[in-house]
Amino acid sequence: MADAYRPIVRGFLLPGCAYYLFVTWGHWRDETGSNLLILGGISLSTAVAYALFRAVLLPEGRTSLARLEAVGLVANLLLYANVLAYMLLHREDERLVYFVLIAVVFSTSGVTLRGTIACVMLSIGTLLWFARDASPVLAEQYAFIGVATSFASVGMATLLRKAILRQIDARLLADQMAQRDSQTGIANRRAIFGRMDELVRARTPFWIGILDLDGFKAINDIYGHAVGDSVLCEVVARLEGRSSDRVRFGRIGGDEFAILVTGEETAETVENLGGELLAAIGRTCAIDHLNLGIGGTIGFAHYPSMGATTRQIFEKADYALYRGKEQARGHAVIFTLNEDRQMRDSLLLERELREADLDAELHLLFQPQMNVMDGRVRSFEALARWQSPLLGGVAPDRFIRAAERAGLIQSVTRILFRKGLDALESWPRDVDVSFNLSAQDIADRAFIFSLVAQVLRRGIDPARIEFEITETAVMKDIGVSRLLLEDLSALGFRIALDDFGSGYSSFEYIDELPLDKIKIDKGFVRKVATSAASREIVAAVITLCRNLDLECVLEGVETEAEMAILAPLSPRIIQGYLYGRPMPSDAVVALLAGQSGSPEAARV
Repeated sequence: MADAYRPIVRGFLLPGCAYYLFVTWGHWRDETGSNLLILGGISLSTAVAYALFRAVLLPEGRTSLARLEAVGLVANLLLYANVLAYMLLHREDERLVYFVLIAVVFSTSGVTLRGTIACVMLSIGTLLWFARDASPVLAEQYAFIGVATSFASVGMATLLRKAILRQIDARLLADQMAQRDSQTGIANRRAIFGRMDELVRARTPFWIGILDLDGFKAINDIYGHAVGDSVLCEVVARLEGRSSDRVRFGRIGGDEFAILVTGEETAETVENLGGELLAAIGRTCAIDHLNLGIGGTIGFAHYPSMGATTRQIFEKADYALYRGKEQARGHAVIFTLNEDRQMRDSLLLERELREADLDAELHLLFQPQMNVMDGRVRSFEALARWQSPLLGGVAPDRFIRAAERAGLIQSVTRILFRKGLDALESWPRDVDVSFNLSAQDIADRAFIFSLVAQVLRRGIDPARIEFEITETAVMKDIGVSRLLLEDLSALGFRIALDDFGSGYSSFEYIDELPLDKIKIDKGFVRKVATSAASREIVAAVITLCRNLDLECVLEGVETEAEMAILAPLSPRIIQGYLYGRPMPSDAVVALLAGQSGSPEAARV
């Protein structure tokens, strides 16, 4: 109520101050002697008081209802005092109407209904007191006007307060809605962060967990947003089943949720809670006759032991989530203090990546894939490189992970892919390029086809472009990945499975995915000289690829000794330092010119 009425009172005081300065000037012009001192003094005092009330007692900001009521009451009494003094010194029956006018003013400037009624009764009572000395006809008219004005003023005051209360209710409802996620009805990001800020100010211990759903985007893409929304609501219902005074949930992103646990809970208790929540979420969702599976990973951090601010704690929970998705998907992960340095380095890397001129700082090197059967290079793998002005050269695995965490991976991929196409256009047309896609790239069908559009706009033969994927990039949802890769293959693009043998279900991917090439993980290749098992595995994969009409690439061949051992296995394509280190595009052109003898003829 005070917040709603404060601007009304402040708005009344400003013109009131100006009006009584004008009245003071009028008294100075028209009055003399004691009348000037009395009337001029009262009006000038009123103007000064109104100015002080507005500046000192009712500044911008929150004001208590009691102070607001007191200011409104005194302001009304000063207004009344001006009219009363004038009538006592200049009794004019026709000017008794002033008391009617100020009664109407009181109906709007009075803060509380009790104060308004008191001021209106005072004004009308004074009117009737003065009117008793008027003629009977005039007295009767003023009596009628006074009664009518009393009812009208109280009615206006009541209506105004009802309107204000409705506005207050509407504002409260809007505030509540602003604190709620419109889709699921639970607390939103603003509400969760606001509550965390309150707990930090009160120095109340709490845990914040970030839950990220696994498989939700695939459901959204395949079955549509309506089914996706139903899944989200089902997830919320399962979470809310575990809510309490100490456990609160909120939605902070598309498929990300916050878990706020207040009180002195141990890490073990919170980890168990996370496990129970994930088990509840992991039960099959029956939506529109569909049985949909979904999972999740949670990262937890604790205030105050792991940070002093809301932002620090949230960042550490987010880091724990990211580590969990990399190393312990489907589990609740607690941030540990010995990860502080690692996280600071990671955040520094992310910050530099966000602030970088990626177009200028990112570039590609190309490593040849040698066909040992004819001694010619027919393809190059494009390798991402980042030269940061502050950090220097950053290892690809580090900045690619940082780009994924920061949500910048598609910007990185788009820039590097464009530069790869620029290089490809300068090469002979029988030479291809192999380009790596991240898990986030593959998860976004629209983004992948924006890359396809680049190729088609340039008129490049899709068969010259090979997309390399890893097991980890497709394992989140092999069904969705298969559909995307089948579409790319149908358009003429080639698909390669990188680091074959580094995971646990590689042979399943050979059967499930539309592959053109297998790249054997260099971990096997480097052990062929010392491990009979590795040698047999490499030989078996080469034979398998030959039988399935797949190209097979041996990665990481660095020495003649390794090649001498591998030669009896009849490998066809080798990629490693023995046949070429990563090189810039102009060096590729020189290499190809040397092996062809006539690059212009090869370009056709």
